Amino acid sequence: MKKDNSKNIILDYQDVENKIKRISLEILEDNIDQKKLILFGVSKNGKIIAKKIIELIKKYSKIDLELIGVEIVLNSKNVLKFDKSFRVNNRSVIIVSDVSQSAKTLQLIISSLMSQDPFKIKTAVMVNRDHSLFPVKINFSGLNLSTSVNEHVDVSVNKDEEFTVYLN
Repeated sequence: MKKDNSKNIILDYQDVENKIKRISLEILEDNIDQKKLILFGVSKNGKIIAKKIIELIKKYSKIDLELIGVEIVLNSKNVLKFDKSFRVNNRSVIIVSDVSQSAKTLQLIISSLMSQDPFKIKTAVMVNRDHSLFPVKINFSGLNLSTSVNEHVDVSVNKDEEFTVYLN
């Protein structure tokens, strides 16, 4: 683990790129028989990761890929805000996020999508902290990290969309 001031770098830019490539190939393998795949990028970081996954899958497949950004408006009702309209009907869906902490965000999105009759819904995260409070399975992860509840995983992205993951 490399040090950067008070933070420990657990994944540098190249590590993250390698993890995204592996996740992309696993997603492709799991969906090789699909005609269309919809990726939901959670917040800014999840959307950037989903975009990179799409670029990599396009190198190896002709699957029709769609990216939809989703934000959680945190209030008393935790409303989902999608960046465009979509139809899931009988399509495979991948929900992409940077870090899974409690899995609450993933659960909210899964619950919302179930009414649209998806073929299947799977999840992909860069870092899975295994502190799930909700019944969500992480299907594709770059790193499974056992941490204490007091530790925090930070994911930073620069202007070139290069990620660094820290533990502090």
